[in-house]
Amino acid sequence: MQTQVNYPTYPVLGVNISSLSKEEFFESIMERLQIDDDNMHPPLFVVTVNPEIAIQTIVDNPFREILQSSSINTADGVGISWAVKHLYNKTVDRITGSDSLEKICGVCAKLDQSVFLYGAAPGIADRAASILVSRNPGLRVAGVYSPEVADTYFERLPITVQLQLQHASVIFVALGAPLQEKWIHENMHNFTRCRLIIGIGGSFDFIAGNKKRAPVVFRKTGLEWVYRLYQEPVRWRRMLRLPLFALAVVILKASRTTSQKPAPVALPERETA
Repeated sequence: MQTQVNYPTYPVLGVNISSLSKEEFFESIMERLQIDDDNMHPPLFVVTVNPEIAIQTIVDNPFREILQSSSINTADGVGISWAVKHLYNKTVDRITGSDSLEKICGVCAKLDQSVFLYGAAPGIADRAASILVSRNPGLRVAGVYSPEVADTYFERLPITVQLQLQHASVIFVALGAPLQEKWIHENMHNFTRCRLIIGIGGSFDFIAGNKKRAPVVFRKTGLEWVYRLYQEPVRWRRMLRLPLFALAVVILKASRTTSQKPAPVALPERETA
């Protein structure tokens, strides 16, 4: 079980997207990190949603159920923000995993809360942890670990890693969706002191400099995916989900518009002489 946050949401292909602004999102996190009674307040489970994730939930029932029970689903990809605008004429802030990682570490340093970095290739999390500590003096890192098998259950992890995870206030999981969300869902009950757990995809690679994040101009214009495709051409198959997502949203909007049209009124037949 995880902490639930009360706020309006906008369903996009069955995934409830948070209406929280960036300020409200980080205020919620700060409030949770300052609550001492962990037994009464399970961790916040945050999912940063992009179009690929939304499409995956259509064909992956367990994954969809996980996102329906998570605490907060943010609009990570620009496609999600577009979908909310197209379906509801509402604007939502983009809250990405990469941006959240650094901001949350800053909050943890101020509040003396520890973090654990789980996932990525060997050595990447260690390098990312060192950089995050240098950027946020006072940040406590409970531990880092790169599993040989992505879906390793908590009970099969080394004892030292288990203990470190159990003492961390915030756990960042970098296994890529949907593996990271499924791993969190399956193992979260073991993290007795955790106050926040969030899947952050390839963010450790960006922090460590193993991969370059798209320039700001790409991020602001919603073309970060183009830059990532340029860096990793092998992602082209995953990119095929983007037009599928857009088509699904357009069809959903059209079906709603059609269903809202008033039924034609039958006129009385004219009497013939």
